[in-house]
Amino acid sequence: MDKLTYSLAKPVQFTPTRLIEDLSFRTELTVRELRRLEGQDSNVGATVALISILSGEPAELIDALDSKDYYKIQEFLLPFLKDSLGDGMI
Repeated sequence: MDKLTYSLAKPVQFTPTRLIEDLSFRTELTVRELRRLEGQDSNVGATVALISILSGEPAELIDALDSKDYYKIQEFLLPFLKDSLGDGMI
């Protein structure tokens, strides 16, 4: 399973002792993980859940990202996830 690393343009101080400067992502999803995306109320919610699943980080951390990083992460992951997600998710 491949891993990709994205360097945040704006690091996140997630906890007093944890500064997030990079996020690492898996590039494969299981059907169980895809099913977790179905229950989301919005496209943003599903994308936050997807980024959380692939990075192994809590959704609260993804929520704390700068919006520019959030959109760049989507662009960064798209080429690797097109086969898994089709055209509808990211």
